[in-house]
Amino acid sequence: INIGMHWHPEVEINRFESGDFIYNYAMKEYKIKAPCIALIPGNVLHNLQISKGANQSSVVFNPSIIELNSYDEVQSQLLSYLSQGGSRMPPFITADMDYFAQADELLSFIIENSNSEDCTVRLRVKAHLLELLAVLYENGIFLNSNVDINEEFDSKQQKIKDLLSFINEHYTEKITMNDAANYLKVSRQYFCRYFKRSTGMSFVDFINDLRLRRASQEIMHTSKSITDIALDHGFDNIGYFFKLFRLKFNQTPLAYRKGKYSKRSEN
Repeated sequence: INIGMHWHPEVEINRFESGDFIYNYAMKEYKIKAPCIALIPGNVLHNLQISKGANQSSVVFNPSIIELNSYDEVQSQLLSYLSQGGSRMPPFITADMDYFAQADELLSFIIENSNSEDCTVRLRVKAHLLELLAVLYENGIFLNSNVDINEEFDSKQQKIKDLLSFINEHYTEKITMNDAANYLKVSRQYFCRYFKRSTGMSFVDFINDLRLRRASQEIMHTSKSITDIALDHGFDNIGYFFKLFRLKFNQTPLAYRKGKYSKRSEN
């Protein structure tokens, strides 16, 4: 499973429970082996590749949730980091670290209860989140040496964000590598290296993956013909669409639709 390159203003904390993962954070690739915890600050480009049989869960929250009414120096530092991150990946919290068990227990409670509508439970979720951030802070996760924010990094990341926004707006159309290179005002050769290094995927694979993910949502939620869906999402070769769909989802589009309908019926 490949969760496409994206960003959002909210903070994301991932709990890797079993298996292997590949994380692309701030245009750099990291290989992860569970059990492990990783915190992704807001507005940082990232994507995740999940190997077959691996298990992972996450919680996403607005950093303003930890704000207090009165000024607090630690809170100010945390908010700055959680809102914009940096070019350097913070250390992963792995099972061999002394505080892993404590952090993992706190995160597990947060994830399991994050959708609760009970006011008492929601207060406890927030308390556990603050405690988790305190544990990470205490162990140096938010040290300045891990933040490493600079104008060059911000500029490079913004270029990719602009390009991804452009692709999201036009992915149903025919977008060539030359179009993308021209959009960034760089040569085709430089663009190939730059895009792969930044996203962990080739340009063609990225476009196809985006189209497949968007098409799969429409297959799942509508009764529209699969051929029309493929055409509407940028595939002008239906045979190629079926081939790529099977490679990504390990089943045909029709089986995918029937399986999703069946699951919804059972629920």
